[in-house]
Amino acid sequence: MTRRHAIAVAIALVSIVVSLAQPLWIRTTGDEVALALQPVDPLSLFRGNYVDLTYDIAVDIPDELDWDDLVYVVFDDARPANAVRTSAERPALGPGETCVRGKTRGRGNVELPELEQFFVTPTEGRRLERDLDNMVGVVKTTGNCRAILIRIEPT
Repeated sequence: MTRRHAIAVAIALVSIVVSLAQPLWIRTTGDEVALALQPVDPLSLFRGNYVDLTYDIAVDIPDELDWDDLVYVVFDDARPANAVRTSAERPALGPGETCVRGKTRGRGNVELPELEQFFVTPTEGRRLERDLDNMVGVVKTTGNCRAILIRIEPT
């Protein structure tokens, strides 16, 4: 193997490790929060079985934020969690609080792009299609409000 090939392989390996590091860090060190889900259709002709999730979150959006701005949503530790407050800056968290980054979608509406899709088997997709309105998305989140969806389970 030439030196060029070795460098190319090393760059590829570093890229893979870097792309996997953050989700693994969140999964191992993050706090869990259960978010209420809104029912959706979990089947796509082109993408297969997946769940395109929306969350039932009622919040007040700060007046200075416009459409598609970054917003931090702070949740309590209830099951399903309640949105306590939102802010444009990373919040200071109190006991029993976690936060998730989102995007504003008008007054009182927040989208959580990092947590919108969950890929499942065809059997699981059929089950979720029937029961999603009685389930929560269990999310792991860290102090910097980055989050990943780890599972969907009954409330």
